[in-house]
Amino acid sequence: MGWLKRMFAVLLALAVLTVGVWPSMARIWLWPTALWLPRGETVAMPWSRWIPVALKLNQGPEVVIRHAAHLDFVGLDDGHYQLDVKLFGWIPWRSLPVTVQNPLRVVPGGESVGIVARTEGLIVTDTLPVLTGRQAVDPALAAGISRGDVIVAANGHQALTIRQFTAFVQRAGRDHRPLRITVKTRYAVKQVYLRPVWSSHDKRWAVGLKLQDRTSGVGTLSFYNPRTLQYFALGHSMTDGLSRRPVSVSGHILGADIVGIVPATAHSPGQKVGILAGSQNIEGTVSDNNAFGITGNLSHPPIWGPQHPLPLAMPDQVHSGPAEIITVLSGQTPEAYSIDILKTVPQYAPHIKGILFRVTDPRLISRTGGVVQGMSGSPIIQDQRVVGAVTHVILSRPTLGYGCYAYWMVLTHQESSALAS
Repeated sequence: MGWLKRMFAVLLALAVLTVGVWPSMARIWLWPTALWLPRGETVAMPWSRWIPVALKLNQGPEVVIRHAAHLDFVGLDDGHYQLDVKLFGWIPWRSLPVTVQNPLRVVPGGESVGIVARTEGLIVTDTLPVLTGRQAVDPALAAGISRGDVIVAANGHQALTIRQFTAFVQRAGRDHRPLRITVKTRYAVKQVYLRPVWSSHDKRWAVGLKLQDRTSGVGTLSFYNPRTLQYFALGHSMTDGLSRRPVSVSGHILGADIVGIVPATAHSPGQKVGILAGSQNIEGTVSDNNAFGITGNLSHPPIWGPQHPLPLAMPDQVHSGPAEIITVLSGQTPEAYSIDILKTVPQYAPHIKGILFRVTDPRLISRTGGVVQGMSGSPIIQDQRVVGAVTHVILSRPTLGYGCYAYWMVLTHQESSALAS
């Protein structure tokens, strides 16, 4: 029985050690896949006091660090580097690309924009049975196509429009051949065969698919590079409306005129009411769409709105306290409104909710009730830095909202070198 007691004591000690050590060890896995450092700035990366680490930059000497709760990296000389990291000083763990360059300086936005974009593929918004005489069949279901899937090619032809796809369906039906469809699902890209059937109701060949090839909306310009005119907007992705997945899009943005506000309440979200206002103030392309919004290039700097560039903040430079958001409530001219940042979440990898804030400006509260739809992307300014952009509202308390760090908007789009000033 003595060995059982000793075994129990060892297991208990290991359990206590694991409980104490695991939180700090788990932080290590928060490291990003790449690191961008503004010259002269410091970025603190999480580590564990329990794990010695060996660091080697390019072909330089290897440095072993022990008992460190975090590792501070300072951007000194411009260039691209490779940082090799070894656990316990000898186990290869991560090879991290590091870029050091001039601090980014961007012009805050706040202007309302209308987005008109074509999806790169046809979004399946619904599947419908087709009536063929006395029975109904579902060709899409038989082929394994579901709502939210994206058709990216038919018989090898890409960049489809709904009209082109319909022509392919009619031709395949007349030839009594199935269509070879490339479908992008949530988890994979696959090829399926879709066989048209004759619709006795519509008197034409049909496959039972309801499709969408365009998307549009109103959002807010977050910031842009005054040298290249590359912009970032929205703070969250444009989605297919069904699975809430980002969709690949191309198109353009124009200025939007805000003609009304539906105030938010604790029971329903409010919204800006906007109409396209042409290209006088805002005009540009849409070239990318991901979790942090859209990006592209403006054809000219906005006429109404901020004109002076500010530094782009690192996530650990954002703190609790007073700040401002810039947005439009009427017409096309943005204004600054006061907020309080209540909480910042330490982040070492991109996530769209990093800043929790409360609207405190009585002008904004009286007009909108807080954060409303169409305000997404409104830049957040603190300490004369662009620190983030509005992303979400807390529906039950519309004066509370979330924002993402502006740093992630740039890094995720992988365009930081084009934005260097």
